[in-house]
Amino acid sequence: MKFNRIGRWGMSSLGGILVMIFGFITLAFPTIAVKALAVYFALSILIGGIVLTTYAIQYRKITPNWKSRLLEGIISLVLGIVIILNPESAAAFLMIIIGAWAAIIGLVFIGTFFARKTSQMVDVLNLTTGVISLVLGAIIIFNPFGSSRFIVILVGIYAIIYGIVTMVFSSKIVNHTED
Repeated sequence: MKFNRIGRWGMSSLGGILVMIFGFITLAFPTIAVKALAVYFALSILIGGIVLTTYAIQYRKITPNWKSRLLEGIISLVLGIVIILNPESAAAFLMIIIGAWAAIIGLVFIGTFFARKTSQMVDVLNLTTGVISLVLGAIIIFNPFGSSRFIVILVGIYAIIYGIVTMVFSSKIVNHTED
């Protein structure tokens, strides 16, 4: 029974340590982390493209929409190869999409504030959130690669905090787990 508790604590602590290592590596090498995430994304798309293309060709006689699956597979293959060959551009493009999303959300929050025309706390928070989101969206859109490094740094900081919290909670497993 004690081994079970220690085993669970150890596995949870190991998970926390691994997340913290990821966080420290991300903070130490944010540019490499951005490229690595883009390549990982590209490989995922590429593998999906291979699966879709193979499926479409293999089951073309029994699948009515095999041509759309084939087209989707080919597009995924091409996109995956393009991203692998130029991960920086892919990361910048993804940041532009995130920036546009943040700007649109900001405009929605600002619009909500002006539509309600009250000064309740929730409305002030809508306006504040909207302005912050709009400004961050604009920064990301106009400096996508620098923004991607910033976001990766935030992910690294979060990973370190998450790892620490995981280790703290896992240490409590030894004392509070009952079998």
